[in-house]
Amino acid sequence: MTFIKMKISKVYLFALFTVGMGSCDRISKKPGEELGGELQFNSSDTALVRAFNWAKNKALSYAHDSTDAVGYWYEAALPKREAFCMRDVSHQALGAEILGLSKQNSNMLLKFAQNISEKKDYGTYWEINRYDKPAPADYENDRDFWYNLPANFDLTYCAYRLYNWTGNTSYLENPVLKNFYTLSLNEYVDRWRLAPENIVHRDRLMHIMKDTSKSRFGMNRGIPTYNEGGRGETNLGIDLTASLIAAYTAYSKILRFSGEADKSPVYEARAQREREFLDTFWWDSERREYRSIEYDDGTFDYFMVGHNQAFLHYLLYFDVVSDPGKKATIVSQYASNYDSLIVELKSYLPIIFYEDGRSGKATDMILELCNANNQRRDYPEISFTVIEHLTRGLMGINAHAPDNSFSTLSRLESDEEWAEMKHIPLLSNIISVKHEGLHKTTVANEKGKSVKWTAKMPGHHHFLYIDGRKTECAVEASGIPTYSYVAVKLGRGEEVTVSVNP
Repeated sequence: MTFIKMKISKVYLFALFTVGMGSCDRISKKPGEELGGELQFNSSDTALVRAFNWAKNKALSYAHDSTDAVGYWYEAALPKREAFCMRDVSHQALGAEILGLSKQNSNMLLKFAQNISEKKDYGTYWEINRYDKPAPADYENDRDFWYNLPANFDLTYCAYRLYNWTGNTSYLENPVLKNFYTLSLNEYVDRWRLAPENIVHRDRLMHIMKDTSKSRFGMNRGIPTYNEGGRGETNLGIDLTASLIAAYTAYSKILRFSGEADKSPVYEARAQREREFLDTFWWDSERREYRSIEYDDGTFDYFMVGHNQAFLHYLLYFDVVSDPGKKATIVSQYASNYDSLIVELKSYLPIIFYEDGRSGKATDMILELCNANNQRRDYPEISFTVIEHLTRGLMGINAHAPDNSFSTLSRLESDEEWAEMKHIPLLSNIISVKHEGLHKTTVANEKGKSVKWTAKMPGHHHFLYIDGRKTECAVEASGIPTYSYVAVKLGRGEEVTVSVNP
């Protein structure tokens, strides 16, 4: 489901109740079939191990096999809704992939892609339930349904991230998905007038039913942001611009890696125009901060807390801000206001803090999200994203499918700590990674063909040691932190240790 719905009709409440009546606390399996569960995490931080175990078991409890009409799926909406929503799936998908739920991801993205249509103004179903139908809580008919405009772009970005992690070329080549990407980044953009030259002058209420008295969803068909609160009628949200940049960039890479490189520059150029719009329309040069929401009266909100949440985290989630100072400002704002944030927004933050060098704060966030005192920890987004936060955040594991490689970077707080993650599905391999402090990492290629591992170590070093052999390394000083790195080829069944000291 989405973040905030301020106005709830009696019809909506009835639909929410009736759709939620089914039994969702089971994992339906066919005989002999397993739904994930191989992933393991161990650490000197026993509280973090407990959080991982809770998140893994909770996430897998939301996973379903092909027994239901919709096929393989996992819950990605309000608990007991028995459905999956575009925003939630886009955010939960990598955690699901790490847990081994690749069939679910493939099927769910296809379901969204299959249902894009001109009648819905090139939207699709915002939320699909286990019966392979649009969830009644968000859909009446093709002219009257709930829809947040960043969703098509979020899903396109998600598909590329899944390809990058898995190497599964169906995310590049499947004709149904390709049709979705093409329509979303052309017809959808044109129909909703989302290009920079149109978006500030567009009619916010385009494509809604003329007689809103006969409409369940009214102006909510085409919300130009994921923010559904605010202090007035929202005209535009910064997350829509960020999602467009991410989708154009992702699609240009999809074209490049699927044999249509000649088309790629078109979308790279569109991404650049959106970046310029981000830097001019959304950046307030006098206040030195980003605006987040534009209202129909021409006024803006900036960083917001309470019921009106600031969605500036999407600038970091979609990786559209290159200026380190601007990034640091956003992270600091969230650190100062964390307790005032809704749980869905909190679920985006730990990896952002790990990548910003605030490992202690990131770990505290994970423990808070998983704590039994968190009244909303059963929201599926929490458990799935915690898996990603630990894998890509704390362990610093990232894949790059085009050259069949992955990298690691320890984000532990000190050399006195250790952490290991075992049986990680990545590319066509199963790997295990153990960090002993910040400067020693061991990786095993448990299953799969040879793969390239880029071992990163915090700090500026002239040499690293590969199984004790002194080896020259390179240095990357542009990010947080500065790190040194060396590339290692890992054969099937091979285990290698890279360290700063022999």
